[in-house]
Order: sequence, then structure tokens, then C-alpha cells
Amino acid sequence: MLNIFPDLLFLQILAPFLLRVTLGVMFLWIGYSYLFKDRVAIIRQLSSKWPKLAKVSIIFGGILEAITGVFLIIGLFTQAAAIVGALIAIDALFGKFFYKELDKALKYSKMFYILILIISLSLIISGAGAFAFDLPL
Repeated sequence: MLNIFPDLLFLQILAPFLLRVTLGVMFLWIGYSYLFKDRVAIIRQLSSKWPKLAKVSIIFGGILEAITGVFLIIGLFTQAAAIVGALIAIDALFGKFFYKELDKALKYSKMFYILILIISLSLIISGAGAFAFDLPL
């Protein structure tokens, strides 16, 4: 089948770049939200279920998501960061399906976390794309 816009095929290296930066911004925003914006409400909600792990898990999770976002934005260790992103998305989907009462800790929709999972899996397969420190061997 013929391509409708064959002149645009030279831009195909930019597709992983756009996915990588978008996913990085999403993780950076979620990490910022956990660490600063909604921290007290999330800790209060998690303390009712896991009192000893609430504060530590929010700090660890927020830092992990922020670092994952930074690595994805700058294109450093992209496939490793995408694996971490996929695991975070799987964990969030698990929480959305089995812990429905944690609405403040998992405030985004299931579709949001499914999209994060799909983009992460795509970056694991395709690599970093343009403007990254990762180079294909």
C-alpha cells in the first residue's frame, strides 16, 4: 500500500523522541505531585491502610518517578527508564483495580496508566530516538 505522505518518512526518527519527552514530562509531573503538591493528602490516605510505610513509600515513589522523568527527558538510560516506567504503570494499574479506596494516591484514570504502560513498552522496543545520549549499538 502506498503511503499518503511519503515525503514525511524522513521524520520517523522523531516519533520515539516525542514519545520519550512526553512520557518524561508525565513522570516528572507525577513525581512532583507526590513530593510536593498532594503529599499530605496522599500520606494521610495511605496511613489508614499502611501506617508505617506511607511516608517512606511516597518519598521513594516520588523521587523514583521524578528521576525516571528526568532520564527520559534528557534521553539517558532510556530503555532502563522505560522499564521502570512500565513497572510503575503496572503497579498503578494494580492499585486502581484492587485498591479502589486509594483515589488520592492514584488520582489519574486507568486509561492514563494504560497509555503510560504502552508508551513505556514502545520505548523499550524502539529506543531513545533523536536528541538523546543513548546511541544504538
